[in-house]
Amino acid sequence: MAFWLYTMSEPIKNIKNSGEDPLKEFQLAQLTTKQKESPDFGNKISKKIWGYITTGIGGYFYNRNAQFIKNRNYANGIMDVQAMFQDRFQFNAKQNYIRLDWQTLQIVNRIISGLVGRWMQRGEKVEIQASDDRSQKSKQEQYDQLEFIIQNKKQLEKLQEATGVEFIPKGTDLPVDNDELMLWKAQFQRLPEEIETEMGCNDVLSSNGMYDVVKEKLLHDSAEVGFVGTYTWMDEQGVIHTRWVKPEDSIYGWTEYPDFRDASWLGEAPSMKISELRRDFGKEFHPNDPLALDEQQLFKIAQTAKEWQYNTNLVWTNVWNSTFMRPYDEWNVRSLRFELRTVDSEPYTITTSKNTGTTYTQKGYPTTASGKKRDKPNDNQKVIDDSNINIYEAVYLPDNDVLLRWRLKKNMIRPQDPKEIGNAEFSYSFYMYQNYMMRNLAIPQKIMAAVNGMILALLKMQQVVARMRPTGAVIDESALQNIDYGLGEAGNKTVDYKRLFDQTGDVYYRGVDAEGNRVPIPIQELANSGFLGQMQGLISNYQFNYQTLKDELGEDPNLISAALQPRVTAGNVQASQSMAEYATDYMYRAYAENMKMTAKKVSCLLKDSIVYGSKAYRSIVKTNYETWQIFNANIKFLPTEQEVLRFEAMMNEAIAASPDLLMFINPFMLMQMAKEDVKLAWMMFDNGRKKMLVHQIEMTQQNQKATFDAQIASAKASEEGKQQTEQVKGGIDLEAKKVEGETANKNAVVAMVTSLLSKGEQVPASLQPLVNVVMENIMIPLATQNEQQKAAIIQQYQQSQQPMNEEQDEQMPENEMMEQEQPQQQMQQDNSQPQVAA
Repeated sequence: MAFWLYTMSEPIKNIKNSGEDPLKEFQLAQLTTKQKESPDFGNKISKKIWGYITTGIGGYFYNRNAQFIKNRNYANGIMDVQAMFQDRFQFNAKQNYIRLDWQTLQIVNRIISGLVGRWMQRGEKVEIQASDDRSQKSKQEQYDQLEFIIQNKKQLEKLQEATGVEFIPKGTDLPVDNDELMLWKAQFQRLPEEIETEMGCNDVLSSNGMYDVVKEKLLHDSAEVGFVGTYTWMDEQGVIHTRWVKPEDSIYGWTEYPDFRDASWLGEAPSMKISELRRDFGKEFHPNDPLALDEQQLFKIAQTAKEWQYNTNLVWTNVWNSTFMRPYDEWNVRSLRFELRTVDSEPYTITTSKNTGTTYTQKGYPTTASGKKRDKPNDNQKVIDDSNINIYEAVYLPDNDVLLRWRLKKNMIRPQDPKEIGNAEFSYSFYMYQNYMMRNLAIPQKIMAAVNGMILALLKMQQVVARMRPTGAVIDESALQNIDYGLGEAGNKTVDYKRLFDQTGDVYYRGVDAEGNRVPIPIQELANSGFLGQMQGLISNYQFNYQTLKDELGEDPNLISAALQPRVTAGNVQASQSMAEYATDYMYRAYAENMKMTAKKVSCLLKDSIVYGSKAYRSIVKTNYETWQIFNANIKFLPTEQEVLRFEAMMNEAIAASPDLLMFINPFMLMQMAKEDVKLAWMMFDNGRKKMLVHQIEMTQQNQKATFDAQIASAKASEEGKQQTEQVKGGIDLEAKKVEGETANKNAVVAMVTSLLSKGEQVPASLQPLVNVVMENIMIPLATQNEQQKAAIIQQYQQSQQPMNEEQDEQMPENEMMEQEQPQQQMQQDNSQPQVAA
């Protein structure tokens, strides 16, 4: 076994195709689909593409991956600083006198980690809209019906009460006015198929990690190398899969667009384990595939493997021939996977019978009775071409010159629009932002020069600090003899002058010698500040490079720490964050565009999976799709945490200022809505605010109307009171005038009678009736008034005499009582007669 492991044969070298261009022949030759599926074509094209991507030093993919690797090293902090900078310090293999710490400055990793962390806080989801004419017509009918109900709601309610027929749907929150109707149309009007397709697409992407793990890898790819890629396909059971494509393994043709829409071929060159080859292309699992590999071929392929890894690295097996696990199953071999897009024209011959005039169609060119192709069709035959864009897929092992797959792609992604039914989409979704000549700038490449300058400044600081000398002193040995502490010769010898100077800074000495000459100071400190200027210069150089980095990046990596300073206002922080997002968010949009392309392909495959009977997504999609339905997929960005908090703060301020707003909005529902769509939450909030303002205006108008009505009623009542008072006063005045006139007439009659009687004359017979009437009118009221006064007096007297009368009544006989009553009755009769003057 050991001998077999170490006697590998030499790898099979790939022979590049020369003298002809198989790609041009494949694209331009008039060949049928069956002819294009020939393995010979697949082998030639695979060799051609492998020659494109392995041109060696100076080739596009070699230089691209060299830059990708350099960017990755900077982003992950594993660049070889010593190899980059040791020549600038004159370090070599000879003797070096100082040692530097070559692990310095991981600022690139800090920048990219911060950006990816910020982007990971954002949420996305697939949004589906039906764009076909029937779906749009159905939506318009719903809109027209609701508009009719809103405009004629009162009449419909009366008609509904009168007939008992339901004209207004119940159990649903219908729009109450045109503003709500427009809001409903823009945000809430959805078909069941749209909702279910959206749920299915989001489920597919979520189950494949496109919103978490794969999203983080794609964001790192976008920031570090400026390229993102995914692969989408559907298996035989109708299950849809998506996976990440490593940028370093991606291959593609020329394109002028960042989304590679005009590329003719896309693919990847990953390494594959022998176990994967056996599972996907082995005879054990694919016995009917003519290109499937047997164990002998797999063993030969394993000889070209680049590395070997066992599952535990601790055990060894000698019984590999009886198990699925061979010793070489975890060895990796290079492979080439690509998809080629081309236009296929299938000829059809239309023949019209000369005898019956019937027409029938036959696939292929006109043939003779023996089956040979005719040079030209007959007079009753016509040849037409049915052109479609098809995708061919290939899997090729270049180190072994083995074609594992070459065929028309199964479960090809076709657009849903019938007008584009002849088109086809790659399973690969690639996006390269700022594509210029097939190259772009990622973050590490943009700031690499500034980072190198900062690293060099830090290394130079280490060098300066390493060579910095400590503070010293100049000691004059001759002058030390003049030091005298007054303790005698023995005392001077016991004192350590340098230690005393280091600890106290004091020096005691005799400044004049025996001859009277001045003696210099025996110990003087040396000024040692030369390194300060060098350090200050290096710090300035570091700050200059850091400013260059910020200028290149477009944002300040220390924005958050700057925001913590009290002098920085919230408005300045918000403005800085907005400018930073403008400078770097195109990298996040690259991920979003890639997700958009992936979502479109998932929606197409999802519809195919449902229409053709797969049960993989029946738990989500309940309805059957119609062939005419067209669904457009888009990526909807969910609000950030700052946007949600800003909405909540402003809503709380509005509620605190106008508590009546709570009658028209539900804050908890709006907060939940804001987490999905802040724009929709603002629209709902604004709609509630408008309702509150309308309600307040109506209440104000009602209050004003009630006040006006009360004032009018009060004024009317006051006026009516005045009119009644005037009427009463007028009646009183009229009655007074009447009484005054009657009194004057009576007085005139009385005066006349009095004048006649005083003269002894009789009243003329003609005036006697007038006099009698006047006298009766005067005397009767007076007599009546006297009788009423008399009756009142008698009644009071009787009431006072009633107890005494009751005692006398008990003793008085009845005849006496009758006799007593007769005089009283006679007196009353006399009083009742009128007394008229004779």
